[in-house]
Amino acid sequence: MYNSIESDEVLIARVKKGDCEAFNPLVERYKMPLYKILYRMVRNRDDTEDLVEEAFIKAYRAISRFDIKRSFYAWICRIAVNNAINYIKKERRGQVQSIGVVEYRLTAKKGNPVAMTREKMLKERINVALAKLPDEFRMILVLKVDEEYSYEEISNILKIPKGTVMSRLARARQKLKKLFDELEV
Repeated sequence: MYNSIESDEVLIARVKKGDCEAFNPLVERYKMPLYKILYRMVRNRDDTEDLVEEAFIKAYRAISRFDIKRSFYAWICRIAVNNAINYIKKERRGQVQSIGVVEYRLTAKKGNPVAMTREKMLKERINVALAKLPDEFRMILVLKVDEEYSYEEISNILKIPKGTVMSRLARARQKLKKLFDELEV
């Protein structure tokens, strides 16, 4: 039996020694954070659940190659993000997807239908603009804006240099603003 306070390192060491049950607390610990990220990418609950499950299966199969000095979450996140990117390219080729990367929070008062309608229309415009962004830009925005990862964490997850993360993020923001402004016309 395992409890939630055991570290990733202890659990992974046990899995590497053949204790497959030690992987379950890792799944429980990270399935919701991964689900949250992937859902924003694919916008379909069933597909998201499948992608999260697939990421854990791949991680379990490759656990012997995992370097315990690294972050397990960054590693599994990288696996999951790659799965989602491949899924989007394969299954959604040519389709524009509405991806809720940025949840724009307005301070609309509850019960104010005008404010609520404006907020909904604004979110829809943002989603339409986001859907038109290339995958690499959407991914950077999901990780930076929505998940609030640092440049270094994004660099580790996507296996790209920190400078590339920063430049893609800047270009993604510019492109998003341009697309958003075009929708206003």
